[in-house]
Amino acid sequence: MIQRGDQQEAIQNAILDFSNTSGLYKKDSVFSVSYHDPFYKMTLEKNDNGDERWIESELYEGIVAVSISADYNKMLQTDNIKVNNINAKFPTRYIERDGKLFYWRDGDYPLTQEVLNVFKRYNLLLEDDLDGVMEFYDFTTNDAQKGIDYFFCKNNLVKYKKTTTNKGIGYYDAPALKCSTP
Repeated sequence: MIQRGDQQEAIQNAILDFSNTSGLYKKDSVFSVSYHDPFYKMTLEKNDNGDERWIESELYEGIVAVSISADYNKMLQTDNIKVNNINAKFPTRYIERDGKLFYWRDGDYPLTQEVLNVFKRYNLLLEDDLDGVMEFYDFTTNDAQKGIDYFFCKNNLVKYKKTTTNKGIGYYDAPALKCSTP
């Protein structure tokens, strides 16, 4: 595992642990990865009208988080998703390991033809060939599906805890980590 680094190193550490220790790794072949920094606890807030909404309430200081879960959905490649676009709100990075794909969005890294070719090879792309109108898009959600959330000390990425859950990251209490400050 890599001790020091940022987004890429934390993701690599999570993928390494996930592929070596998780039973979820054996069940699927395509995984979505997300990185959270800053990382907040979410709290349900009720306003005067009785409406409720989730808000970022508590910053987890010195912690970054990585979430990994199986992904069964395809990605819609619209006309504005072009090679060399930065921050295209489309996954731009990937790692293949043992014939399995892990992908994530990096807002500082451009979309490459290589990434698109990998997504095509895994049959993940839907092309927007109907002038921006899709007749039917098969998007599934399984609220019971579990993933693994990793919580890393920002200044020491080999110090971490993980949680297997079907809850969204931030919507439950993160495990306690004793991270020293630099």
